[in-house]
Amino acid sequence: MSNQGVIPEDKAELRRVLADRLGVSVSEVTDDVNLQDLGLDSIGVMGIVSGWQRGGLQGEIAEFAAMPTLKAWWELISR
Repeated sequence: MSNQGVIPEDKAELRRVLADRLGVSVSEVTDDVNLQDLGLDSIGVMGIVSGWQRGGLQGEIAEFAAMPTLKAWWELISR
């Protein structure tokens, strides 16, 4: 992932990052779809979030794992 460590600046960018990581179309990553249903596993969550943590994100991996939706992730990132 070429943007590893770069925290998305808006929800559209987060949607693109997740779609790319999951190998699905951007339209499949809706606000409330469970990212696990699209193929995101715990290793994927750790990889994505730990990269963002290196980029300055204050959130914890467990928070993201507990709420695997675009909407919830954006709320965690933008707080």
